[in-house]
Amino acid sequence: MEKFYESNELVGVLAPRAYYIPFEKQNEVFLPRRKSSRYTDLNGEWGFTDYQTILDVADDFYLNEPKTTIPVPSCVQIHGYDQLAYVNTAFPFPYNPPFVPNLNPTYHYTRKFTVSETETKKYLCFEGVDSGFYVYINNKFVGYGQVSHKLNEFDITDFVTVGENKIDVLVLKWCAGSYLECQDKLRYTGIFRDVYILSRPKNHIVDYRIDTQMDGTVKFTLVDGISAMVEFNGETKTVNGGNSVTFKVENPQLWSAENPYLYDMYIYTDGEFIGEKVGIRSVEMKDGLFLVNGKPIKFMGVNRHDINYKTGATVTVEDIELDLTTMKNLNVNAIRTSHYPNMPEFYQLCDKYGFYVMSETDIEIHGVAIRNYRTNDYWRDFNGIAEMPLYHDAMVERQKYNVECQKNRASVVIWSLGNEAGAGVNFDDGANWIKANDYRPVHYEGYCRLDIIQEWDYYYGCPVDMVSRMYPQIEWIRDTFLTDPRQTRPLVLCEYCHSMGNGPGDFKAYWDLINAHDRLMGGFVWEWADHGLNLNGKGMTYGGDYGETLHDGNFCMDGIVTADRKITQKSQEMKKVYEPVFITYADHKVTLTSRKYFTNVEGKLTLIYHDNGIEVGRDAYSVNIAPGQSVSFDARDCHVTIASLTLTDDQGVLKAGYELARAGFTQERDLTETTGGVTPHFEQTNRFITVKAGKTYFTVDKANASIVSIKKGKKELLKTPLTLSIWRAPTDNDMNIRKEWEGLRLYETFGEVRQITTTKKGFVMSGHISTLQFVPPVEFSLKFEFRKNAVTVAIEYSANDKVPFLPRIGYECSLDKKFHAVRYYAYGPNESYIDRHISCIKDLYEDTVENMEVSYVKPQENGSHYDAQFVEVTNGKDTIRVQGESFSFSVLPHSTKTYTNTAHDWQLPKSTATHLCIDYFMSGIGSNSCGPELADEWKAPKQGKNSFTIIIK
Repeated sequence: MEKFYESNELVGVLAPRAYYIPFEKQNEVFLPRRKSSRYTDLNGEWGFTDYQTILDVADDFYLNEPKTTIPVPSCVQIHGYDQLAYVNTAFPFPYNPPFVPNLNPTYHYTRKFTVSETETKKYLCFEGVDSGFYVYINNKFVGYGQVSHKLNEFDITDFVTVGENKIDVLVLKWCAGSYLECQDKLRYTGIFRDVYILSRPKNHIVDYRIDTQMDGTVKFTLVDGISAMVEFNGETKTVNGGNSVTFKVENPQLWSAENPYLYDMYIYTDGEFIGEKVGIRSVEMKDGLFLVNGKPIKFMGVNRHDINYKTGATVTVEDIELDLTTMKNLNVNAIRTSHYPNMPEFYQLCDKYGFYVMSETDIEIHGVAIRNYRTNDYWRDFNGIAEMPLYHDAMVERQKYNVECQKNRASVVIWSLGNEAGAGVNFDDGANWIKANDYRPVHYEGYCRLDIIQEWDYYYGCPVDMVSRMYPQIEWIRDTFLTDPRQTRPLVLCEYCHSMGNGPGDFKAYWDLINAHDRLMGGFVWEWADHGLNLNGKGMTYGGDYGETLHDGNFCMDGIVTADRKITQKSQEMKKVYEPVFITYADHKVTLTSRKYFTNVEGKLTLIYHDNGIEVGRDAYSVNIAPGQSVSFDARDCHVTIASLTLTDDQGVLKAGYELARAGFTQERDLTETTGGVTPHFEQTNRFITVKAGKTYFTVDKANASIVSIKKGKKELLKTPLTLSIWRAPTDNDMNIRKEWEGLRLYETFGEVRQITTTKKGFVMSGHISTLQFVPPVEFSLKFEFRKNAVTVAIEYSANDKVPFLPRIGYECSLDKKFHAVRYYAYGPNESYIDRHISCIKDLYEDTVENMEVSYVKPQENGSHYDAQFVEVTNGKDTIRVQGESFSFSVLPHSTKTYTNTAHDWQLPKSTATHLCIDYFMSGIGSNSCGPELADEWKAPKQGKNSFTIIIK
């Protein structure tokens, strides 16, 4: 067997063409493709034999009977073969292009199919095979294909006969093309997308393109074929191969993500019909702006993989529809296909539902940058394959596959050359081919490092139409990009707001800036959904759970929604920042400003008034706002005014009653409860101070400043002491700073009181929060002041210079599990942090401890509430109230230690207590798992003071 898999050669694979499915009748062309009589579906159970290596495969392997069966499409790892593995940036094989391991798992697929006639041409189509594969029909070699995420099409007319036929496919895990597919995902193998045969007349259409203009001009070009009839907008025209015909629609409805209007086109010849849904729109770069239909639209986008939590890389049309519908419900209008072309139906559905698509070529070569164990030239190393002649043609061809297949889709507004693959002539030539053959702008973030590598001129010699960055600092956008006189291109954030675990905390900061500048195109959140797999029936798994030795842990759990597409609290944060209207409040008026460019915002505005957490009234108004315009409505004077804008009628996939936008406006009021004066009575031992304050007894440990006991009469309320703490269960976004925190042993600190000074109403304890081995990280002064059934604990502290910043600083304890009801005044009801609370409203809320826990696949800090004035926890008889001017808190069923030390959410033990954290300061969460370092203004201050009061009722 010839080793095509160690070359970039394709054998027998037809040239790329526009995607379409032919039908026999005109009235069928917009039916699902499997309804076409010209479409023979080869999905289903195939015979299957697995081999440890292709070296074990005989040249006449196709004569062997299969050992078992496997469904097609599917991924072999999902069915127990080979090994699941999640790798982000590394090549999971030795770097030695174009060679791949000799022990290369190989899989023989076989099945029978029936051919009823041989007068028509027969084309065998594979829409996705990972990675290289040999094809045989009736024991004869047809060809070899690679490029995992593309339509590999073979002409099998001369290989089939009337009656029963046999197909054999030999699929290799790795091939030379695998060097170009080093993408951040679980690695799968097999025939993972649909397989089918198209039966077509001998003089059939091969390829065509459709171009449109804003004035309603629609041009159809028959790129490859003898001739065709084209019916559009009431006219029918004949076009010969290599020529074009044009149509004109008067007063056209222009396609956009806001109004995805599509016109029907029918193309036919020799008894074959093809249907196209045509969106009339323009895309251009002009005066440094990216324009759709002449407007500088914003991408409120996400990065999306074809992924399913049960079937891996094999997804269905229903999966795509669920994703797109959920995105619409979260105000998403744009998708980057990370990091390869998605299924063909995906693009058609984006046309239908209304999404701007950045279609990305199947190229990522991240592992080349880290192919050497140690290097001081990471960015230059990145260019290793991008400059390699061996891969030149393959990389250019991949650009062609992406463009040619999707060129007629209105939703595709940008071509992306790939992802994280360095830069070089292979990309230059691919970009230049696109520019010579299509009008849409070209994107590639990899060129952004050319200002570091001086062989290229980033400003004038770089063949991309926009500046692209991943996770830039806000300061870079504001102070460098926007002020650079040489930079004439707009900026897109191809990845931003890394959504791993509890995060991101960057949305508002990015969009305050993006909304202020037309040159900022918006961005694509990384990423849409977690890549977890639920194969054990218990919960989601991730890298390292499959026995692999090379993996990147839970770095694949970075979706804004869960792997099973559940909406999360971070989803709500994204939905808020992507709202189609700005809602503001001033002088008892609520103002709505449309962010749309092409359509009116229509719906119902409901103003809901709350006083002390209770609804006290509503006002409703009809809303119809022209693009970019504003309307204002009178609002009553109330503690909290909630503005809810909902649809009155169905709008595409959005149903009547859907909430387009929501905002809350709080007129702050003092809800502090007064505590009566009392003369505290003190009793001391060498170790403890017990204070009787009314009917409550507080015992404070002189060794460490913990409140070891709070008794209401004789009843103890604490299960464990209320102890000073600066540790939080690290979030995924703490993964970088965590190393410093753990290096300083901040996970195991304790109070050390060095001086006690008595006051009239209490005492002051001065000392340190200490840890083993190191200089104490924090110096503090704690002032305890007692009133009737209450104690105020005020802190002044300073962290030493070795501490980068504190995770948090405050007190924590556990209570009996019967303390399950919570009432609070803070940002809610979602968890909230200093940098992530725009989807929250500051109001009075009631909840339960179990409901306040926010589940993350890898347990971590969760459930905090920012800017609290008070929180009460009660068992129905006894209440612990904490109040202050502004603090954070959490009340959860598990402890900080448990969250820190548990690998998966489904491994959390059954709760045995209620865990209360009272934080003078809680650091923000940011997105530093991949994004920028947490901004200084979101960090717990290194020096600070604050106070809270504990009241027992």
